[in-house]
Amino acid sequence: MKVSKLTIKQLSTIINGDCGYTPYLSGADLVKLFNRHGFRDVYESGFPSRWVYVEENMKKLNGSLEFAKVIEEILDPRSFYGTEFKVSIAVDKINEIISYDGYKVIGKGKKYKIVNEEGINIEPESLEKYENDFLSDQIKKCDDKILEGDYDGAITNARTLTETVIVDILSKYDPEYQYKGDLISGYGRIKKLLKLDPSDNNYPDSIKQILSGLISIINGLANMRNEMSDAHTRRYKPEKHHSKLAVNCSKILAEFLIDTLGKQYKAEQ
Repeated sequence: MKVSKLTIKQLSTIINGDCGYTPYLSGADLVKLFNRHGFRDVYESGFPSRWVYVEENMKKLNGSLEFAKVIEEILDPRSFYGTEFKVSIAVDKINEIISYDGYKVIGKGKKYKIVNEEGINIEPESLEKYENDFLSDQIKKCDDKILEGDYDGAITNARTLTETVIVDILSKYDPEYQYKGDLISGYGRIKKLLKLDPSDNNYPDSIKQILSGLISIINGLANMRNEMSDAHTRRYKPEKHHSKLAVNCSKILAEFLIDTLGKQYKAEQ
């Protein structure tokens, strides 16, 4: 998530509680907050003004997934229990500010998530927990390029997103396999590794159909990149809904592979 400097300045007073509609956070509270999002700060003598500390740290996080996570943590309804403040008011105020940068806060279950103006999650739940900086970068690029109207580039990054997950899984759990840039072949190996072959007789027909659909997604992403992306001589100019289709399919596939990997890992323990 990347926003303007003016947006960061406005968000900083909301985060530290000086705005009048979010709970007040002391300097020590703010250090704990940012340390949960990658910092290693210590609250001690000489600590800067609270608003300066928040603004500088948000500038450092700008353009990363952690930027959105800080805001989402501030909007955790449990932080508002027993206070005079209402989380709904804070959500409205933040939405008014981040709308200028193409983002909005939406309710998701009992919590709030930040999505871009197309309603695309900044990062799916399972992908948030997957430790791969390059993967996070590809997710951001996919969403940003759709917002910027770079539909060719979004399709390129959609394929790269899928490829990143496949290569990462293979490198960790099937190191003997040498990936040579063939997405279809790589998924074929993943299919065996994670037991996702539709021909497996243990699956009901409905699951077999969905697993067959995943193969179609892989084939489509591979060919879509060749025909529509900015990586090759383009034979077809993609439109916005084409790039959204590619990006959302790649996210769904990536999250499913990570979920499946996690389930099998737990079952083996």
